[in-house]
Amino acid sequence: TKPVEVAVTPVASTAERVAQRVTFVNHKEKQALLTLFLQTTVIERALIFSRTKHGADRIVRLLAAAGIEANAIHGNKSQAMRERALAAFRTGDVPILIATDIAARGIDIPGVSHVINFDLPNVPEQYVHRIGRTARAGTEGMAIGYCANDEKPFLRDIEKLIRQKIEVEALPQGFMAAVEAVSRLKPVSSMLLISPPDN
Repeated sequence: TKPVEVAVTPVASTAERVAQRVTFVNHKEKQALLTLFLQTTVIERALIFSRTKHGADRIVRLLAAAGIEANAIHGNKSQAMRERALAAFRTGDVPILIATDIAARGIDIPGVSHVINFDLPNVPEQYVHRIGRTARAGTEGMAIGYCANDEKPFLRDIEKLIRQKIEVEALPQGFMAAVEAVSRLKPVSSMLLISPPDN
């Protein structure tokens, strides 16, 4: 008998109300693209995916240097720190959350207007799980991917899985100036980012 294929369709059918875009950008210029986006876009809540824990922390520290508050959740954070970051995200006090795939499991927070794939996942199903965090409960959402040259095969696999081409968005106006500005930033020390303990 043929093996029964389970859950192929649910995974492949991405939320219909999610508008998907991808921008081609060098790895080292992704931070500038993200910073410019967050400075010029009205967001309710943005969930940003990084492939590594170190990468997630670095994004937070560089955003802080640009005056943008964000939190990160990943396996190296204590449970209390993760809970605090999630609570601030849920209330909208800190509406930008950087996460790794493992740490994001079980995040079900309404009002996520944007999911940004800072790093495209090398497992296409992960992409579908990630963007499913937006457009919940009848709302619309936006999923944005940053694709470096070596991530193009990941993008092809994702498009094959979801059976659609993702619309390519050009680099925004003012991008090179943003690259220049971000290259001059010094990441804020992680010591300065740790929230004070609750009284």
